[in-house]
Amino acid sequence: MALCDGCFEDFVHPLSHELKEKNELFFQRYGRHKRWDWDDEAVTLTFSDPILPTVRIDVSVVGTVERVLHGNGTGRTKISLTARSGHGEGSGFRRSQKLEKLTCLFLDADEYTGWEMTAVASHVLDAPGAYSFPTDRGRCFLLYRRIAAGSQTRLR
Repeated sequence: MALCDGCFEDFVHPLSHELKEKNELFFQRYGRHKRWDWDDEAVTLTFSDPILPTVRIDVSVVGTVERVLHGNGTGRTKISLTARSGHGEGSGFRRSQKLEKLTCLFLDADEYTGWEMTAVASHVLDAPGAYSFPTDRGRCFLLYRRIAAGSQTRLR
């Protein structure tokens, strides 16, 4: 039996603040870059800038929030959680919490829900931060796993 949705909000609220703090620490350490590049095959995110050193991050994909259209032109937004790139290590935690939002692979959602799920994953996997970027149909949410700062590169 799953616990109430309000219980989920109580559970996720401090984790959302924890993730915001992790992301702020990332920006303090590495700066705010002008460009980001996603490599789906290598599962890496690269931040580059004409002034700041390039930062390459091995990531885990938390999931996507996408608009799903039905044949009649109506639609809804849902989140799809994934177990890609080692993210499956959190599956035991999800099952142990008895919170419906953590135990299903698809749920009605919006960008805010995507960030909530990312905050939970960040906490469980002790990730140093997270990022989200737009896709053709919604947004993709990533967890930082290994961060490597390099030399300066010029933007093309």
